[in-house]
Amino acid sequence: MQTSQTNLSEREVAEAWAKITIIKWKKKLASSKIGDTGTLLRSFKYNVLASAQGNVLKISLLFEYYGRFVDMGVGKGVKIGDVKESAASRKLSGKMLGNRRRPKKWYSKTFHAEVMKLSEIFAKEYGHRGVVAITENLSDKSIQNG
Repeated sequence: MQTSQTNLSEREVAEAWAKITIIKWKKKLASSKIGDTGTLLRSFKYNVLASAQGNVLKISLLFEYYGRFVDMGVGKGVKIGDVKESAASRKLSGKMLGNRRRPKKWYSKTFHAEVMKLSEIFAKEYGHRGVVAITENLSDKSIQNG
């Protein structure tokens, strides 16, 4: 895909998006003080699978699985229901009862926002392509009928 403004291929756009998403995740980890050992930070990788024509078929963002548990506030015997129960008890009594784990949202919100941005980029490009195709078809027909 050739983007109208920057002339990047669909694969290049996908790779740039993946790099930006990983950078934003790393910033969120740092600002939330997640990852004392740095293992999660070092685990980020991406892979863009494209067809022979350069059309993106799949974008994979990879990282240590336990990072999702940090995002949800679960792990080491703490289930997702326990996190909600502890949050409710903190609000009601003002003190911590039971589980001390809390969700540290580094993954979910950032990923969702970045996916929406990527979909907007591709939607604009495909919309532009459609307009160009219709315009070219109309001018071809007017030349033939003219």
